[in-house]
Amino acid sequence: MDLDFKKLSAAKLFDFSKEEEELITTVYDRLYKIYSISVVDIKDSPYDLFISDDANPLKTLKICYCITNEGKTNTFYLFIVRMMGLSAKGIYTTADNNRYESLEIWGLKKLEADFGSISLNKKTLADKITGIFNPINLKETQDFKDFHILGTDSHKTQAFLNTKRKETIQSFPDKDFKFEIKNNILVFGLPKTLNLHNALIVSKFLNEI
Repeated sequence: MDLDFKKLSAAKLFDFSKEEEELITTVYDRLYKIYSISVVDIKDSPYDLFISDDANPLKTLKICYCITNEGKTNTFYLFIVRMMGLSAKGIYTTADNNRYESLEIWGLKKLEADFGSISLNKKTLADKITGIFNPINLKETQDFKDFHILGTDSHKTQAFLNTKRKETIQSFPDKDFKFEIKNNILVFGLPKTLNLHNALIVSKFLNEI
């Protein structure tokens, strides 16, 4: 199914190069074969429930998809995000002086309960060598020792990290993911240039988590 770019505002449409349009269409077509997918307004997603006052000024949300799995048991949102670079002097660069821009894929999912604040990431080799440990120090997460876990409420963190969810996180194939929970909203993404593979693995993760 062709992505109807007419559903996007003219300003957003002209923000994409021809190559980016082709990539976004390819991603949409593949996701359409797996899920029920529709283009929605960002304000119709849980984004405003998560975003903080110190939102990243280098990150601009361009397209929002509402996605439901085949069994209609999970709904989540995927965002095509444009990331802008900074010059060596720490100021925004422009197209005239080789501004670095890329598209990335990020997602949001409403969870079944309020889990407080949780952030999680894969430990690096340097972390392991220096012996950095999980700040919440949960005995139940010893099988999850390759990950840093920060949680405001240990009981809520334990409740979230059930066996199935730990397996889903451990099986994610890219160690550079970003994972954060604020109350009942999960944000998950890859700070890497958008491609079909990244879109598929992020959507699979959000469907399964």
